[in-house]
Amino acid sequence: MIWGLFATLGHNMWTKEDQKLTFSENAWNKIVDAAHEAGINTIILDLGEGVRWETHPELAKAGAWGREKIKSEVLRLRDMGIALVPKINLSTCHDLWLGPYRTEISKPVYYQVVRDLINECYDLFLEPEYIHLGMDEEGDLTHQVCYSNLIRYRKGDLLWHDLNWMFDCVRSTGATPWIWADFCMNDFDNFVKNVSTENLLISPWYYFAFKEEHFRYHEEGSAGYINAQRYPYNFMNIKYEEDKPLLKLARENMVPAAKAGYDMVPCTSDCYECEYNTPELFEHIKFNAPEERIKGFMTAPWGHTVDANVEKILKNISLLAEAKKKYYGE
Repeated sequence: MIWGLFATLGHNMWTKEDQKLTFSENAWNKIVDAAHEAGINTIILDLGEGVRWETHPELAKAGAWGREKIKSEVLRLRDMGIALVPKINLSTCHDLWLGPYRTEISKPVYYQVVRDLINECYDLFLEPEYIHLGMDEEGDLTHQVCYSNLIRYRKGDLLWHDLNWMFDCVRSTGATPWIWADFCMNDFDNFVKNVSTENLLISPWYYFAFKEEHFRYHEEGSAGYINAQRYPYNFMNIKYEEDKPLLKLARENMVPAAKAGYDMVPCTSDCYECEYNTPELFEHIKFNAPEERIKGFMTAPWGHTVDANVEKILKNISLLAEAKKKYYGE
């Protein structure tokens, strides 16, 4: 089973403006040690501008990890029993790190850059079993929230073409592609129609309660409430945070995706401080989804790797470890 932790090296896939690299080695070492103690065996590392890419050095920021540093960390973590999985986010909602290429989607130069980076990932991380491509939150709603000055994203046949092309790029290296399951959760029928279950790993994510008695009221002043005022057509007649359309789809389509044949590693998080999320997600998946399709679980603290976020990240590690022990005895 994969017991995974999402962590960041670069951060410009999660920012609205281009920023310098702020990664902390001290925070990283504390997180890795805690993950090891908790029985985590996989860290999915978001790379972005945190790598001195040999194929595209123009993407790196000062302080980025070079080839020898990355390979030494891969080997160090392997000795600890932790696989370090490279992640590059190719969602148009999270590609600020791609610099000039982010506005060239689906053009020859874009395809070449993406292929270069995927091939380099496979080499840098010493032939990893997986390469994570991100691909979360691509669409009109999330772009409005994330980038008010630029809304552009793939849709229809172009989306499915690009997605499958990226998967083939990863498979050609010998690795298995891994993505966030947003397209499957939010457009289930078209995803099943256009994306093969073979040699693919998806991570449906959900960060709130599963049981209605634990749902949160959609209270005035909450982040969800504020977005409801900005984009009321997306949030009409919502009593609970969990009633948001995208969250309902994510919650309701996890098990059907597994039953349709997709291998998955569901993702929890304490980023919204929902004490019920991690145990209820574990319970929901363990007792409803086909066992052979559940390849593990992961947590995403959604805090960049800096000293100020260590406590929050360690809490997420602890919550995953508790659920792992309770539901799987590990």
